[in-house]
Amino acid sequence: MRILVVSPYLPHRRVGHGGGTAVRDLLRWLARRHEVTAACLVRPGEADLVEDVRALGVAVAPLAYAARGDSGLRQTVFLRERAAAALRAVASGYPLYVEKYWTPVLSATLASLVARLQPHAVQIEYLQMALHCRDFRRLPDRSRPRLVLNTHELGSLPRERRAQLATSPLARLAARREAARWRRLQVAASGWADRTLCVTDQDRDLLAAMGGVRLTTVPLGMDIEHVTPDWRPEPGACRVLFVGSFQHRPNRSGVRAFLTEAWPRIRTEIPGAHLDLAGRGSDSFLSALGDPVHWQARGVTAHGYVDDLAPLFRACHVFAAHLTEGGGIKIKVLEALARGVPVVATPVAAEGIAGGDRTPPLVAAPGVAFADAVLRVASDASLAASLAAGGRRLIEENFGWGAIVESLSGIYAGQEP
Repeated sequence: MRILVVSPYLPHRRVGHGGGTAVRDLLRWLARRHEVTAACLVRPGEADLVEDVRALGVAVAPLAYAARGDSGLRQTVFLRERAAAALRAVASGYPLYVEKYWTPVLSATLASLVARLQPHAVQIEYLQMALHCRDFRRLPDRSRPRLVLNTHELGSLPRERRAQLATSPLARLAARREAARWRRLQVAASGWADRTLCVTDQDRDLLAAMGGVRLTTVPLGMDIEHVTPDWRPEPGACRVLFVGSFQHRPNRSGVRAFLTEAWPRIRTEIPGAHLDLAGRGSDSFLSALGDPVHWQARGVTAHGYVDDLAPLFRACHVFAAHLTEGGGIKIKVLEALARGVPVVATPVAAEGIAGGDRTPPLVAAPGVAFADAVLRVASDASLAASLAAGGRRLIEENFGWGAIVESLSGIYAGQEP
């Protein structure tokens, strides 16, 4: 089949966030079975990375996107488009974050692309691109492809959690209002798509309770051919690892809470314990929290963006997914499990992964309980080995892209799950 995948990000090898990595793996595996074209927004400085995406075996239709950081005339275009998006958000009741990913030019470009390629199915990645699903729905039935919307996460859920955590009444009110905008968008979007994919059963049930229709759980996956176990920590030490883009608010808030509530207890029990933070913006994030000498004395190192994470995963004793907000499946947790690393995760971080008869990861509440769980794994080699082996097995049995693409192929063909 001919499949068009529409993404708000160019999924190049340095994309630096879990969702982009998932789309990259999806394209690689889809291309094994289908004729795939990826229509991706290209931001300033990314033009040279288009060939990297083509190397996955897919055709690429780059879509110019005016973004912050453009200069000259493009900056003027950016400001004009954001102002128009703000006005549309007021009129539609949808989030500005969604409206900014729709412009008349982009809509017309995608319509022309569909007319030229005549795909059998279009898969739209992320809810923020859902307005393009609405546009495709308006095409004549005879020329309209099957529309699949991959949510990645429900935008309302992180905002609702943010409201629960807020200490300021104004912040709480703002988060609740934004959550309501996302709920409105989510329900409408499910009506535009022939099938809406939710990455966890929890997301599916929540969206169904809001009024969402034609919903199916299809998780994000892990490329188990390219990501293999190679866990060899130094005996007697304690290295804790967190990986994630620090441009993403849930990662910043989760690590900030970990440093405040859990790390001091871990260092008290194991004075030589070391924490590695890796991911785009981790270095500037840590610097903003205090003098680098302060954090060095407390065993914390921020590496910034790391091109090859394998050595950090290989050397760590525990992967600590201390998240208190956010939604969907966390690719960082899937990767740690796939690499055969013991994982301690909060309930939020483990959503869609742990549960039922699945043992790994070890789930603990944020704060002191989380610190105790990390200490338990770090001091019990048998437990650590069991979690490591069980985690890899969990990924192989439930999150391999081969099985996921098999399910998607049936959905593209109109087979009801």
